[in-house]
Amino acid sequence: MATLAVVMLFTSASSNNGKGGIVGTQAGDFTISNAQGVQSLKQLRGSYVLLTLWSSADVVSRLDNIRCDRYCAENDDVVPLSVNFDRSRLLFDELVAADSLNASSQYFCERQDRAIFEKKWGAAQQYNSYLINPSGAVIAVNPTNQDLNRLVK
Repeated sequence: MATLAVVMLFTSASSNNGKGGIVGTQAGDFTISNAQGVQSLKQLRGSYVLLTLWSSADVVSRLDNIRCDRYCAENDDVVPLSVNFDRSRLLFDELVAADSLNASSQYFCERQDRAIFEKKWGAAQQYNSYLINPSGAVIAVNPTNQDLNRLVK
C-alpha cells in the first residue's frame, strides 16, 4: 500500500490565520500519494483543480465528494483531487468502491499527515471543496455545479 506523503508550502495563505483555501489566496503546494502514484498540486498548475476534503463521518462532505467526482468525470476541464480523513484505510477503500469513485483521484490522509491539513485548511473544523484556478489561486469554496460551469473557462 502506498503511504501518503504530504508536504505543504503556503505562500500568501500564511496570512490567513493558518487557514488555506480562502478565496483569492494561493493554494500552495502539497504532495500526496495513493496506489496509482504520487501527485502534487504544483504538477496540476495550468489546470482547474477541484480539491475535496472529506470524511465518511461527515455525510455532507461525503456526498459533496461524490458530486465533485461525478462532475469531473463529465467535465475534462476540471481535475479532481480528493483527500479523505477517515480513521481507517479499509473503510476509505470500501467507500471508494461503494460510491464508484475514480480511485486514481482519491487519497487517504495518514494520521501523521492530518495536522498539516488541519492547520492549513481547517480540516479539523469542517470539510470543504475548493476550486483552484490554473495559476494556483483558490477561486471558490464549496462550489456548486452551476458555479463550476460559470467559473471554469
